[in-house]
Amino acid sequence: MSSIEEFTRLNSRKASVLHVGGFRPANDLLASNVGLKPLGLPDEEWPALNGKPLLFVCQLNLTAAPFVPTLLEDIRMITFFVKTGFGSLKKENGNDWRLRAYKSLDGLVPIAAPAKTPSVKRGFECRWEEGEDHPVHDDPAWIVPDGFDDSEVELDHLYRTKIGGYASNIQSEQWWHDGRHPAAPAYCLQINSEEKAGLVWGDAGTIYLARGTASGCEDEWFLDWQSY
Repeated sequence: MSSIEEFTRLNSRKASVLHVGGFRPANDLLASNVGLKPLGLPDEEWPALNGKPLLFVCQLNLTAAPFVPTLLEDIRMITFFVKTGFGSLKKENGNDWRLRAYKSLDGLVPIAAPAKTPSVKRGFECRWEEGEDHPVHDDPAWIVPDGFDDSEVELDHLYRTKIGGYASNIQSEQWWHDGRHPAAPAYCLQINSEEKAGLVWGDAGTIYLARGTASGCEDEWFLDWQSY
């Protein structure tokens, strides 16, 4: 195996990429979607901040994904909400953004949106596609074999909404790589700007989401976001 082949192998991960629209929708309430309708438990209400409903961003049905990273293997469905005018967001889940993770699809029902709930410009049903991902240059997971010069090497990277793979760093690595948070967050998915839906994080930005890996912190979720 050549040096570049070995380098590529060491820096390859599978990912499931979200394909937004562009096909005839099945109108399945369990389907992954951007900006349509979220499911939840019968006793759950639409998340709000200071009495104002949050924006529903997406529903991700992981049971339909061709690849699920180890960190998400016990999760079947994820829904994500965020405040409008999101400029600055807290690092931890539960205040100005809300990630809900479900370990079963059983019993999930549509959650009614309150009056004056904000929405994306246009909602779409989504499908998953399997892909092979590689890190960007400043990713701390970038592996360089002994004696290999990687200074002029660029690997194909999936700048898409996805689970698994590598984070699409725009400015730098995410804050949790400093290793100081007691929950030991680790990246597991990202939500890109989806212009088709009118969903834009700053200037073509990306939201990165991590899950706690320390014992007892598995139900804790963390966020970082960057834009150009």
